[in-house]
Parts: sequence; structure tokens; C-alpha cells
Amino acid sequence: MITTRQLGFGYSRKRAPLFEGLDLSLPAGTICGMLGANGAGKSTLLKILAGLIFPQRGTCEVLRQTPGARLPVFLADIFLLPEEIHVPALTAQQYAVLYGSLYPRFDAAQFFALLGEFALPIDRKASSFSMGQKKKFLLAFGIATNTRLLIMDEPTNGLDIPSKSQFRKVLINHFDPTRSFIISTHQVHDLQSLIDSVVILAEGKILLHETLDVLATRLSVDIEHTRPADALFAEQTLEGWRVLRENHSGVESSVDLNLLFGFVTNERERSKALFTPASATGERA
Repeated sequence: MITTRQLGFGYSRKRAPLFEGLDLSLPAGTICGMLGANGAGKSTLLKILAGLIFPQRGTCEVLRQTPGARLPVFLADIFLLPEEIHVPALTAQQYAVLYGSLYPRFDAAQFFALLGEFALPIDRKASSFSMGQKKKFLLAFGIATNTRLLIMDEPTNGLDIPSKSQFRKVLINHFDPTRSFIISTHQVHDLQSLIDSVVILAEGKILLHETLDVLATRLSVDIEHTRPADALFAEQTLEGWRVLRENHSGVESSVDLNLLFGFVTNERERSKALFTPASATGERA
């Protein structure tokens, strides 16, 4: 589905490259969470995958196409929901007629059904919506395009708590093995119970790329009264210390994305030592 090899990119010759030698491989039929703080390079990488900006070194292949070539067959099979959005002064019907024609598998009935789920009026011009409503409008359209790749950059920004829950429910209900979703965010908890693999970016580098199945067998989370010495990472909460440990029980544990993100970004060498052996021997799913 997606392969980058030795990818290099920078915005200025006077500054260090944002990416240098970045390798990434994502299979079809996955919901991948791309996590990172602001400025980590998430949006830039997504734009490269979508063919909006071009790598300066290395190669990038998406859906067996070079995104930068922007061939119609590629553009018709990918949808990008950007962080900064703009919608024209069109009603849902007008939008479906104008933009739906660009996507061979666009399903207008599905689009209107999703607008109903999001409680969005179909007779109002989308430009009059609030920011959260605009995001839900474009998300409904993106799902209804039925492209094989749907990329979402900070899709939950501007959504209230009920809308975030609704966002997760809609994505799960409209996912199938022929499609892949990439969701980039710095709000780690918004992807809990939604994704099946995770990529963690920091300073233009991939610090971690694993499936949640692998993470569940190698890590465990416990609540403790004090911070234990064997903790990989721990955060103090009202209920006590939430502790991330190596999992030696042989039983899969739930994955806490907040603790995982904190561990990988703050304990980079320790994290690399824990996960690199599996990747090097080809055990990653």
C-alpha cells in the first residue's frame, strides 16, 4: 500500500532536513495512528504521501503509484482530510454533484446517510458550518468516496467530546479490508480503541512502528500506589501511578497510547532496544 525508502525532505537549504533516510512500509487493510507532537513532521509526511509536496531524495510509492506524478488513477483513489480545511459555499447536494464525480466509487446515498448520523443539515451551505461541522462534513464525504486510502490530519481538532466518540464509531463502522486509514494526531487518547498499528514520529524520525498486537504482548499497564523501579514509563494520576512495564506474563495486555507515547519519546534508547530486535528479524506484522 505505502512504501518509502530513504526519504529525504527539507523546507530550506539553510536548515537541517526534516526527513533524512526515512523508511516506512504500511500494508493495505489497516487503521494506522500516526502520533507526534506539533512540529514532528506528521503533516509534511502526509502531504508527501498525498502527492502535494515532493521528496527531495529517496522514493515514495502509494497504491503502486508515485504520488508526485499526480496521475488521475492515483488521485481518484486517495482522499486527504487536511488539518486546515476550507469548504465552498455549496449545499451537500451541490458538493456531491461537483466533487463526487472525481471519485469513481463515490456513494451519494452513503454521504447523505453519514450527514444524517452527524446531524448536519443538507440544505445549508457548508461554508456556514462551524469548524467542527465542516470537519464532519468532509469526513462524511471522504468516507463516501470509498477510496482505498483515506488520510486524516488532526481530524478531531475542533470536535467536542461527543463528536470525537461519534468520529471513532463512524470510522469503525465504515472500515473494510480493502481500505486503509491513516490518522495523524498529537491528541493521543483520541485514537484509543480505534487503530490497529501505530507510528510515532519525533523530529522527522520514526521512533516506533508496530502493530497493537505486538505491543500488547510486550507491554503491560498497571495501577500502583508508588512509582516502581521496573517501570519503563509512569504517569501520576488521581487513581495512582499508571505504570508501563515489559510484559512477561504471556497474556496480552491493553495498550495505553498515552504511556506508550511518553515512553517512546522520552526514553528513546530504551525504547529502541526493546522494539528493534523484532523489527530487525522481520517479526512485525
